[in-house]
Amino acid sequence: MTATICDPWIERLITSGQLAPGARGLSREQAAEQYNGANALTESDHDFLYTPGQAAGAARDALAVIGLEVPADARILLTDGASGPRCWSYLVEPGQIEYACEQHRLTTGETINPTPILEALPWF
Repeated sequence: MTATICDPWIERLITSGQLAPGARGLSREQAAEQYNGANALTESDHDFLYTPGQAAGAARDALAVIGLEVPADARILLTDGASGPRCWSYLVEPGQIEYACEQHRLTTGETINPTPILEALPWF
């Protein structure tokens, strides 16, 4: 008997109907790339799919535009309390992500929709 280890992130998206059961054999990045490519989605689309790691990278880039430098090795977590560094993570409020994405658009002209980032990041 062969045991298959399933990624809980991929399983959650299969259960919600966003990914097909065939995504079980893919990495997170491959599944997100396939989903976005099949649906012709870009970062400006509301239903663009980020992996948690990709969402953290996009959030880190957007937050840098408003002067919040998040260390590369810090895990970005959402909070409804005080934001800032905490142990091995960096806490941010959803409003900071939304504001950072808007400022990124105004600064660079490149639109990043904050909704998919917020949906992919874990809460503290």
